[in-house]
Amino acid sequence: MPYKNPEDKRRWEQEHRQLRNAQRRQRRLEAQNSSVVQGKKPDPLGENEKANGWGIFIGIGFLVLTIGAGVLGAAASFPDHPVN
Repeated sequence: MPYKNPEDKRRWEQEHRQLRNAQRRQRRLEAQNSSVVQGKKPDPLGENEKANGWGIFIGIGFLVLTIGAGVLGAAASFPDHPVN
């Protein structure tokens, strides 16, 4: 509201003060309510998909087998050098 006359600006602000304050109050309430709702994080697995640990167990087993095969393969490539 770029008023050229400061008196007109002051008059407009006085006339609309209650409306502006009500709008500010409403925005504050909406921000508070939305922050409460946003604080709840959704379950990344969903309702029907619960983690059971078998995937982690199988993944670790696969990793151990892969590393073991790599170490044994490297040892077989150099038979003159013993593996410590």
